[in-house]
Amino acid sequence: MTESLADDGVQCRSDLHGADDLTLAAALGELRPNALITDRPVGREVLRLWREAMPDEPIALIRLSASHGTLRRLPTMHARPTSAILPFSIPMYTVPRQPGAEDCADEDANVWEALAVAERFAQDRELSIELPRLSRRSPGSAPARGRESVLVIGGGVVNLMTARALHTEGYEVTIVDAAPDPRTGRPWQEYGTSRGGGNARMFTYTEMDDYHAKSADELECMTVFDRPPAQLGWDVRRYDTEEDRQWVQDFQRVQPWLAKAYNGDILGLNRRSGELWQAWLSTQPQLFDQVELRHDILRLYQDPAQLAAARYRQEAVGATVASCTPAEIRERFPALAHAAPQAFAGGIVVEGFTVNVHDFMARLLDSMEAGGVRLRFGLRVEEIMRDESSAVTGVLTADGPLVYDHYVVSPGVDNDSLRRQIPSLRQVHGVLGCWATIPNSVPGLEHSLKVARRGHTAEDANVTVGRDEFGEDVLMVGSGYGWTGSDPHNIDERKLEDIHAAVADTVRILFPEAYESVGGRDGLRRTQKHCVRPWTASNLGIFDIGAASNGAFVVSAGHNTGGFAQAPVIAEAVVHAVQGTRHPMHTLYHPLRTQRTVNAMAGLGGTP
Repeated sequence: MTESLADDGVQCRSDLHGADDLTLAAALGELRPNALITDRPVGREVLRLWREAMPDEPIALIRLSASHGTLRRLPTMHARPTSAILPFSIPMYTVPRQPGAEDCADEDANVWEALAVAERFAQDRELSIELPRLSRRSPGSAPARGRESVLVIGGGVVNLMTARALHTEGYEVTIVDAAPDPRTGRPWQEYGTSRGGGNARMFTYTEMDDYHAKSADELECMTVFDRPPAQLGWDVRRYDTEEDRQWVQDFQRVQPWLAKAYNGDILGLNRRSGELWQAWLSTQPQLFDQVELRHDILRLYQDPAQLAAARYRQEAVGATVASCTPAEIRERFPALAHAAPQAFAGGIVVEGFTVNVHDFMARLLDSMEAGGVRLRFGLRVEEIMRDESSAVTGVLTADGPLVYDHYVVSPGVDNDSLRRQIPSLRQVHGVLGCWATIPNSVPGLEHSLKVARRGHTAEDANVTVGRDEFGEDVLMVGSGYGWTGSDPHNIDERKLEDIHAAVADTVRILFPEAYESVGGRDGLRRTQKHCVRPWTASNLGIFDIGAASNGAFVVSAGHNTGGFAQAPVIAEAVVHAVQGTRHPMHTLYHPLRTQRTVNAMAGLGGTP
């Protein structure tokens, strides 16, 4: 076993690898681990003594298999035991050695994957204890009156899709949002992220990446929040707060092995979301009419090394459609024929799609309203009402109390009153992104783009094909990361301008003729806007299940850059929570997941 993980608080005991059974059993009785990771056989007497030392605690054996597995493709959302060791009730998981795992770095990667399995096992066990306490009514039993009712708090695209899923399942649904009706076309500043940002959203299998360091070589990303955009950082704040400093510390506490586990979980949820998107496209095609649905995404890379790594990654998740040289890109995509010579070192066409999200939201709302869903815009939820046991009894608004069986909260970043009352929402900070729009000139771009410019202020950009409010063909360019801290309005305008200028530079490099046609940088200023996305220090979403007096109180928040991409699987997880059944997201996005792991590592004597 490798010793390189000891600083992460994991107990690495290579001295026990060749120990006899009595010595190993004695060590397990003293160390009392909840999981044992090893590539050696473990005798039944060792397991019996380990169970006797920890009779009432969950324990698991995780075996590093000597046999090689195949190249892992799309990750699953859950690790499942390959067998159970009876009569000791010890689940056993098998982690196959990956191809090429002969050197130290690759060996570490296998151990990291085993650690991820152990961590998920522990989280699942914690959740299995919590959920029965939250059940206020036996599964399947009817409420006191007719159909069960759900109040959906927040009208972003994630919650709209959740409301649609709940309505389809037969629930009486009401949506309440503090912003105006998205269909009324008010100024963008009056809306939240979904309607206030660009009219563009994208699904790919690698959306919502984890941004922590995943190896010692990447540790410089741990300081990304401490530098302004001009220094390739994310800090756009005007002032600092103690809460902001704590959030950065929480970000830095996620160790590389855990970050790799988180990234695998995100990709696994993306996989499930892709399956559900396909189902939505097949069974509800009317929602995708006239929303500029475009299939397949061209990913462009300016750095050859990043391109090579991306080719491997996209192949590993099963997303690759084709790989293109710079010359092939200019030939196959004539809209990029006049891009600057250094604009891209190559590209990859991957599975995915884009839509004009404002139009998609409007179709969702029209459909739900016609089906009986009640819509209440311009109404802010000010207070969560609870009984003596802390179960939610209703919510208070300017129009008075609203009382339902179930409540689903996804408020974005701009609701201080809810952040004060719901502890898990305090994990959500703001990260802004900037937008600009240019004409999609002849020859027009047919496929939307993802653009990677390593070492650039606008390092990652999406270019989405669509139409503007006048029906003109346009390209919407969204890019930039600007951390606002706990206050989404804490934005230094000079730093914001640095990000807008970087977006403009991406337009200039890729579409020089369109850039000049709108008047260059000054012309783009007329189209620029920004939105503030909900972000967490863990880089995971938040899925928090609490009790209501007659049902469930569900918080779904902090979706980082993947809210739209994961919206169907989030909706699925909410339906499961309301119905009182388990879903992998309940574990993977649990608000205490990182805290529990870090606390466990600290208890082992490590340095989180």
